[in-house]
Amino acid sequence: MAEVRPFRGIRYADTIDLLKVVSPPYDVIDEAEAAELRSRSPFNAIHLDLPVAPIGFTDKYSHAADVYATWQQQGALLRDPDPCFYLIDQTFFGPDGFERTRRGFAARLKLADFSERIVLPHEKTHAGPKVDRLELMRATHANMSQIFMLFPDDSGAVSAALAAAAPPERAAKVCDKDGNIHRLRLLRGPAAEAIADLMAKETIFIADGHHRYETALAYRDERRALGDHSADYVMAYFCSMADPGLTVFPTHRLLKGIEIPPMDEVIARLRPTFEIFPERDADEHAAESLTSHLRSFGGQSKAFGLYFPRERKSVTIELRDLAAVSHLVDEGLCADAARLSVTILHLLIFRDILGIDPTQTEGRIDYVADAAEAFTRLDSGPYTLGAFLNPTLVSEVRTIAEAGETMPHKSTYFYPKLLTGIVYNSLGD
Repeated sequence: MAEVRPFRGIRYADTIDLLKVVSPPYDVIDEAEAAELRSRSPFNAIHLDLPVAPIGFTDKYSHAADVYATWQQQGALLRDPDPCFYLIDQTFFGPDGFERTRRGFAARLKLADFSERIVLPHEKTHAGPKVDRLELMRATHANMSQIFMLFPDDSGAVSAALAAAAPPERAAKVCDKDGNIHRLRLLRGPAAEAIADLMAKETIFIADGHHRYETALAYRDERRALGDHSADYVMAYFCSMADPGLTVFPTHRLLKGIEIPPMDEVIARLRPTFEIFPERDADEHAAESLTSHLRSFGGQSKAFGLYFPRERKSVTIELRDLAAVSHLVDEGLCADAARLSVTILHLLIFRDILGIDPTQTEGRIDYVADAAEAFTRLDSGPYTLGAFLNPTLVSEVRTIAEAGETMPHKSTYFYPKLLTGIVYNSLGD
């Protein structure tokens, strides 16, 4: 049974301009954006979530802890007087050009091991990010950002309760760099408790933040070993799988440091299993042409775009030999996992056709959501191949997680990202 609770969040004082202090998630910020955010305000969330050690400080994590404590002492950060659910509405234009509003809420979730089948993952993780996040949690004893969670809400009861309870007044509003509008409202008292009761009936699925959830489990176990249960909960954002604004976009793959045969040889290897569509030269319309062609296949078709930087040409391919998927089932994957686009890309194309060991790809694949940015980087960076795909469906996320399977790393891109700095969670309060 999921235990989702309101909490007394830590938020910026009303005197601070929220636009100057919120930041994107730490793992999507490049060095240039990080420098800009640090210069934007001495109270920007990046100083906590992606800290750097100043001169005279050897430990960036303890520095973040000192900064977090100082901001509270100065009154820049204030604790809400009552436990709340933090209702967040995000209005945005997706990469497909359509306007949507996604509704979710931030709360505390009692941590549960995956074996309990209360919280279910759907992606594999890498070790490196978990080490970094664990050091930050140890130093700050806090959650700086929310883990993005989904819940089925098959009856619609939670969504209806959120709509009925939403107060008319906003606690905060901010527009991010992409033009997405984030509106915050606070839910307290009996209405929040009623939603907590409804959430107890739901299974929770990790959408984004697998590394942070596994880190939170590790930190919980560390604290429990010392007789301390203050880390038994983690801050999370919850969104219904039925929410009309819930949108998943693909994350494209850019291979680097991996030798790829010449384009003609790759196509020859692909041809027995895939239909090959005419190649295109790279130009200013290459990204839109390729992604438009991919979308034309539909969500169920297994189509991919491949861009070869050396030849500056791209092709679109579509899986036609379904027996190849049967081979993946014979290896032990369930049928639903074997049919996923990301599985076909990583196992049938990368592993079987290109000879890339899937256990040796950490640090050798860059993940980019924007196709135009991907093409720009492919033409100017140390890349040997770009692989483009259609998005994973929310229904596929649920099916794979319920089956106890996992997808390759970065199989989903839920848009828009949650802002860091809307609310913080000090553990154990």
